[in-house]
Amino acid sequence: MANFVCRVRHLLRLTSAARFQLLPKSASAYSSMAHPLNDFEDNGLLKPGHYSLQVGAPGPESLKKIADYLDDASKKLREQHRFEESLQYGVVPGTHSVREAIAQFLTRQYGQPVERDDLFVTSGASSGVEVLMKHYFTQEQYIFAENPTYPVFAMSINKDQVMKGVPIPIESDGLNLKVLEEKLKELPETKLTPRRPFRAAVYLIPTHHNPTGCCYSPEKCNKLVKLARKYDVLIICDDVYNVLSYKADVSVPGKFEYSPQRLFAYDRKTDPDYKVAPGLRMGWYEAPTHVITSLQDCYLANSGSGQTYYVAHLVAEALKSGSIDNHVQMLRTKHKERMDVAISTVEENLSKYGVTITHPEGGYFLWVKLPENMDSAKILELSKERENVTFVKGNLASICGDFSNHIRLCIAYYEVDDIRKGVEGLCRVIKSVLEK
Repeated sequence: MANFVCRVRHLLRLTSAARFQLLPKSASAYSSMAHPLNDFEDNGLLKPGHYSLQVGAPGPESLKKIADYLDDASKKLREQHRFEESLQYGVVPGTHSVREAIAQFLTRQYGQPVERDDLFVTSGASSGVEVLMKHYFTQEQYIFAENPTYPVFAMSINKDQVMKGVPIPIESDGLNLKVLEEKLKELPETKLTPRRPFRAAVYLIPTHHNPTGCCYSPEKCNKLVKLARKYDVLIICDDVYNVLSYKADVSVPGKFEYSPQRLFAYDRKTDPDYKVAPGLRMGWYEAPTHVITSLQDCYLANSGSGQTYYVAHLVAEALKSGSIDNHVQMLRTKHKERMDVAISTVEENLSKYGVTITHPEGGYFLWVKLPENMDSAKILELSKERENVTFVKGNLASICGDFSNHIRLCIAYYEVDDIRKGVEGLCRVIKSVLEK
């Protein structure tokens, strides 16, 4: 029976917005800007003098650099023979040159080989996950998710009901696998077919987790692969942040260590019980031949004859030039400084009150735990009113609404001085509530 580990990635998630709507679209949401230019402004966020620490997106300076890279890439693309074909209906899995550029970039960033022929270009991480759920599963089947997890995924599972969501507790090094296996044992017997080869799915963010920032241990990665094979389960790894490691390589000044080995690499073809081992990213899936063939038959890919075709060619040129590698290095340096400031500010102001914060070695997010009797919804209301600071309430990162005394902060959008000011304002509000 076929099963595999599947990874999700969106290259431009290094430089593009993860959507998150804090406020309803109402008259008040539009009042801050007459003509909003992005999703966040359209929802009343990012106003001058405010600190929207829930925004999982890059700041303006980073985006300006990306625009320069793509401008150069566009010129190089136009110099190629038959460049106009990048605007045509395309090769469904992506052209040879695009997939080769992606594979070489990932090989450099992971420090491990990635094969061109295992890649299938898609239109994004979120759409990639949805395609997998709809292609391989029905609404009656289960998808197990970390608790807490990516807030938009949690809200989507509850709202759209593409599959039945089941929360599984997460520990400091990943999912509680004992609880997961107990749930897998309870799955109903299902007749598996080439069209429906899996009994259930597991949704994970195993590297620099959103929102906790943790990374899965090698032991848990190995065990997850074995569970997937044993119970015919599809593991979807939403590895958006896995090249953003901020752990310094002490042997080489200015260099960062690779992030922990991705879960996909643990599904080894040399294992005696190996079956199938694909991976998914965006704009691309990484998968064996039969999975790529199957996905070419899905409506989205087949009707469009390839996804984001022109943009994929532009990105490929930027990857070939090394611009994105340099950009990633710059992000690591800047994000580490922002993350260190956010952590130290919370600890200096609130640790004596029992407030704790995670210490991620990469990614975008920090997970703040308040005392048990505190409600992050109340803190959000007060911090917005008094300090113009907003964040993601912890319960939004849970399929079942847990973690009401938690806060998710993001360090990606603002420069370090604004990160400090925003977090200091939040600390003042929390301190005032604790001292009542």
